[in-house]
Parts: sequence; C-alpha cells; structure tokens
Amino acid sequence: MNLEQNETLPSFARLGAGRQFVILMCFFLAGLILFSLLGVLCITAIAHVSLYDIQGLNDYKNPALVLGLQVAQIVSSVGSFILPALAFAFLSSHNAGGYLQINNPGKITVLLTGGLIMWCAMPLINYLAELNSHLSLPSFMSGIEQWMKDSEKKADDLTNAFLAHQSFPELLLNLFMIGLLAAFCEELFFRATLQKIMIQWTKNVHAGIWVTGILFSFLHFEFYGFLPRMLMGVYLGYLFFWSKSLWVSVFAHFLNNATAVLFAYIEERNIVPKDIDQVGSVNSQIVYVIVSAAIVGLLVFLLYRITHPKNGAGAAIDSPV
Repeated sequence: MNLEQNETLPSFARLGAGRQFVILMCFFLAGLILFSLLGVLCITAIAHVSLYDIQGLNDYKNPALVLGLQVAQIVSSVGSFILPALAFAFLSSHNAGGYLQINNPGKITVLLTGGLIMWCAMPLINYLAELNSHLSLPSFMSGIEQWMKDSEKKADDLTNAFLAHQSFPELLLNLFMIGLLAAFCEELFFRATLQKIMIQWTKNVHAGIWVTGILFSFLHFEFYGFLPRMLMGVYLGYLFFWSKSLWVSVFAHFLNNATAVLFAYIEERNIVPKDIDQVGSVNSQIVYVIVSAAIVGLLVFLLYRITHPKNGAGAAIDSPV
C-alpha cells in the first residue's frame, strides 16, 4: 500500500492490529464502567432499593428488583458491546456496515445448517460443561478458586432469577434480552470486530478465531463453563468467517440462548420432562454425547462444503486459511 492510499484510509485502519486491540478494549472498558453505573441507577430507580441495602439488592424474589436487573443488563450490553463495536467500525472503515458484515444476510442454507449444528451440539456442550464444573486448582490458589466459585454462583443465581416463574410477557422479555440482544451484542463485538483484529494480528485465520474464542469465554467471567463457551465461540467464529455474514452467527447464537429460555419456561409448566435441556451431562447418557459429536462433525463438514463451493478446476473459491 503506497502513502497516497494509506492517507485515504480512516485513522484506525492505519494502525497496527496491536494498537487496534488496545483501543477496542479501552472502548469496551469505558462502556462497561459507564453503562454499568447507569444500570445501577436503573436498578435503584425501578426497585426503589438503596445501594447500601445489600440484602435488598440480593432479594431475587422481589419482582421489581428482577425487572431492574433486566433493564440494567440491557443497558450494560448496549454500552459494553454495541457502542464500542460501532464506534470502532466507523473509525476503521468508510463503510461501517461492510466492515461489520451486516449488509450480507447470508444464504438460507448456511443459516439453517448453522442453527441446526448449535441445536445438535447441546448434549456435547452439556457434557463438556459437566467436565469443566469439576475444575480444581492447586491448594495455594484456593483463594482464587473460592472467588471463581462465588462468581459462578452469583451468575447462576441471577440467571435463575430471570428464568424462574416466567409469565408470558417475561418470557418475551427474556427472549429479547438473553436471546436476541445478547446474541447480537456479542457477535457484533467479538466476531465482527475483535476477530478481525485477531486474524490481522496473528496473520492466521485459525489462530485469530481461537484467540477470539478464548477471549469470548474469558470475558464472561464464568470459569466453570469456560471450556464449552470457548468452543462455542470458536464455532461461531468459523461460522461468521465462512458465511461472511454477521446474521448467520447471530442466528446460531440466538438459538442457543433462546432454547435455554424456552426450556426453562416449558419445563416449569411440565410440558416436557424436567432437565431435558441437560441431556448428556451425566455419564449414563454418554451415548447421546457420542451421537451429538458425530452429527455435529458431519454437519460442520457439510457447512464447510456449502460455504466453499469448488470451481471447475476443483479448487476452492474461498479458503479459510
């Protein structure tokens, strides 16, 4: 690229990948802090709970508090993920929509296959989550291990508060907040923005996707689900890269999140057996895990062939490497 071409690029596009990563993470941290504080104000205003009332802030049986927490979650997601990604895209490209790959709706076959893989992978994901839950650190790291367990419990308690005793309007709110918004926010930030930087930085597609998957799982700060969440992030990374459409990975991510919300709703009403969403999480169900892994492997191969049609000479038109 000559000097004249370089001068026509937006300011962030001229920076190295390392500096771009630092800037994006600064955007993320600034948004996280600012909008988390705004979320706290929403909680106090909606639930009428003082910040000094620790017991009141942990009373998840209070519907007003749960609603305040849901609003705070929405505010924090927008400020931490959407705004930083949009700001970075506008400062990195003259075509922010093209940069984020939101202009391409994606092929319907890729969309459906990508979503089907996410569903079929659930027993495998549950099995990996069960393995991950038995993580044990050395004795000299007992303090860190206890902090990890406490963080995990708080996250589980909050999720259970959102999903317990859902009315139909609450179901719709959770499908939007946990299903659609979370999927869009995270895919916009991690896949459409961060993954591009990591691929450029590592100069290798696979390394960039795997590093992004690790960061995706780490930044959830739920370490006893780190392994399955990391692998899900890697899968979504390849899905985004192969499809060249943000909406394909958003749809697959949405199906994963929305399924958990729907299962909680229908299990509570005894429409399906309890814990049907935990298939594969116990050793006696290992056959489901094996079948799940086999189907996922075949569907991923099919997805790769769909997204990489061959020309007449037999060479792939697009390569993932």
